[in-house]
Formats: sequence, structure tokens, C-alpha cells
Amino acid sequence: MVAEFKNVSNPATFGVEWTAGDNGSTFQLVNVRGQMTLMFGIKTAGAREWSAVPVVDPSRFMTSAPKTFAEFREIATAYVTA
Repeated sequence: MVAEFKNVSNPATFGVEWTAGDNGSTFQLVNVRGQMTLMFGIKTAGAREWSAVPVVDPSRFMTSAPKTFAEFREIATAYVTA
């Protein structure tokens, strides 16, 4: 099953947010525009703040920095389904 992504992009980043499972946690994947980096974040149910970590070896999911949200969404889908 592919996650239902919410676009949380802004002028500096591409980003998607989704929920999965029954635990109420929210997840986020973000790319700083123009860079070959990915950050993964989680906000557990009842938490006020996000916990985030860089994705190790983002080249597993992207061959170049995305130029459009559509390109980033493909990367996010590959990440979530890996």
C-alpha cells in the first residue's frame, strides 16, 4: 500500500507528510531544494516536536536533486515502499 502524501513543501524544501498504522504517528520526508539530501522525521502521537535524522545514502532513492514536486514525490514513494 502506498502512503497518502500531503504536500508540505515550501520555497526552500520539497516535503511530504503521511500517517501509517494505528499508532497515530506522523512521518515526514524532506529534501532541501537543489541538494542530494533527504531528512526523515517522525512525530509520535501526543508529541509536540518532531524527531528527524538524515537518510543514509539518499542515492538509493534519487539519482539527482529533484527539480519539481512530481520528481520528489517519486523519490518519496520509492523511500516509503523500500
